[in-house]
Amino acid sequence: MILDIVVFKAIDYMYNYFQNRPSMMRKFKKETIVEKDIIYDETCPDACTLNVYSNINSPKEKRPVIFIVHGGGFVAGDKKYRRHLSSWFAKETNAFVVNVNYGLGPKYIFPAPLKHLVKALDWVSDNAEKYNLDLSRVIATGDSSGGYYVAELAALQDSKLMQEKLGLKSKTTIHGLLLNCGIYDINRALSAKVLFNLSGGVCEHFTGSKIEDIKNNEYFDVISPLPNITKNFPKSCIVYAEKDFFCGGQGEDLVAKLNELGVYNEVYYSTKFMSNHTFQSTWKGKDAVNANQLFLDFANKLLKGEI
Repeated sequence: MILDIVVFKAIDYMYNYFQNRPSMMRKFKKETIVEKDIIYDETCPDACTLNVYSNINSPKEKRPVIFIVHGGGFVAGDKKYRRHLSSWFAKETNAFVVNVNYGLGPKYIFPAPLKHLVKALDWVSDNAEKYNLDLSRVIATGDSSGGYYVAELAALQDSKLMQEKLGLKSKTTIHGLLLNCGIYDINRALSAKVLFNLSGGVCEHFTGSKIEDIKNNEYFDVISPLPNITKNFPKSCIVYAEKDFFCGGQGEDLVAKLNELGVYNEVYYSTKFMSNHTFQSTWKGKDAVNANQLFLDFANKLLKGEI
């Protein structure tokens, strides 16, 4: 089944303009420095590359890090679609921004993409001296399936089950999260009715298992971040859409879990159908403007030690 791949690639193509409008890109072109296509895992150079962005006027002291993971339904997406987001963060926070590519399904199934992203985080630590980075101030952000992976990386930090089952533990600690309409409970996502009835294809291309067999997948107990979150989960800023046609209920469940555990979080959600899945990525309209401002305010407060 390739419908999910076609749909998510089409969404990337259609939304590229809104995410990277020429007028927005020009605003930051002369104010940020970009290094492109750095290979962070030589064993997988086709998928494992990253771009880094810096404010041209960055102060001389050590810089915090913002780690960006793109979405795309686990089968599509690319760091090139987060060009403006990366420049915006670099300019507005003075952070060193790492914009990452990783393996996509069906070529790479779970947990391979998560392993790639752990290696990308390790690259940050390995290059901290070169780029003058402050590893005590690291924020990760992602949208849709990128939000899923960011939440998985964060849950992995304090979950012995995940560390042992996946054989993973990053050198770099994530201290804060910016989550844009992510998926946090795979089982709930697969049981929901979604646009174009894509669940079957997404499941098989992401996990290698059909929906009816997913509970027999050897990684089923570690494939969702939500059940593995602890009280030590990073402080989080969560954006979701009440009427999300891809990830309905996911943001609400995450907020409830964090509140139950006493994890600091700030939330913005849209109530209008037209402000739907990853609405803030369009940068237009009241909901998108408010959500992006919340992200920026949260990031700056966290990086300054104010929360």
